[in-house]
Amino acid sequence: MKILVPTDFSMYADYAVDAAIKLAKHIDEAEIHLYHSADLPDDWEDLPSEIRYKDTFNKPRAIWVRNKLNKIKAEIESNGITSEVHYTGGKFVKNIREVTDKIDFDLIVMGSHGISGKEEWFVGSNTQKVIRKLHNNVMVVKEDIKKICFDEVMFVTGLFENDKEAFRRFLEFIKPFNPRTIHVMSVDTSSFFSQPSNVMYAALKDFEAIAADSNVETHFYKDYSIVTGVTKFSDENNIDLIAISNQVRHPLKRVFSGSNVEMLINRVNVPLLSIDYKYKL
Repeated sequence: MKILVPTDFSMYADYAVDAAIKLAKHIDEAEIHLYHSADLPDDWEDLPSEIRYKDTFNKPRAIWVRNKLNKIKAEIESNGITSEVHYTGGKFVKNIREVTDKIDFDLIVMGSHGISGKEEWFVGSNTQKVIRKLHNNVMVVKEDIKKICFDEVMFVTGLFENDKEAFRRFLEFIKPFNPRTIHVMSVDTSSFFSQPSNVMYAALKDFEAIAADSNVETHFYKDYSIVTGVTKFSDENNIDLIAISNQVRHPLKRVFSGSNVEMLINRVNVPLLSIDYKYKL
């Protein structure tokens, strides 16, 4: 598994690096790639070496970034994990997309401080922008994870057909962590479902069949919003990891109501795994 960890060298980025190390220890042949978007010209790495050498303004910045990345790389490799570093100048989302286009990453691990507010739906944090604009599986961590312990995990579904494939991918991902219970839950809101509850329970049974070899519990939860329902369920059941399929949404709908995945980033403190509908884990 190739894991990409974007870092701005902040405390929250350090949480992501540490979480990636702990994840990699559970996964055979995992490797961690570090990425930093530096305050440098877009084409810095493509410039001739003599030009970069004479650039007394940008050269010290580039050296500082390389040293910081190499220090983290050494820490990762001290845990017996293969690591590589990447850095570019220019805008973060544009350049991380170029990195992910070149290398087929299985998972991106990012830290987030969970800034909330209406302005986030128009601008958004870098973590939200990655989930919104890149077709990749993304795990978001907001706290220092002392130990990877995914005993009680949950998969949130809107009962879309694509969710079944995302659930299969989640089962493959979570298998090495030996979860005690896999909760599959869907939230009934007055504006979301039009089918009777018995139809929804029957649909949830499909997920039980997919995970026949695991201890799966299905839940049909009622609340006024999906985000509130997921948050309450997570708190009540001491959930260690929340997974959700990242369905494509119309840009205008996201602006006015917000993406459920992006909103959950602001509301939950446990790790959140956004499973892209196109990517394997």
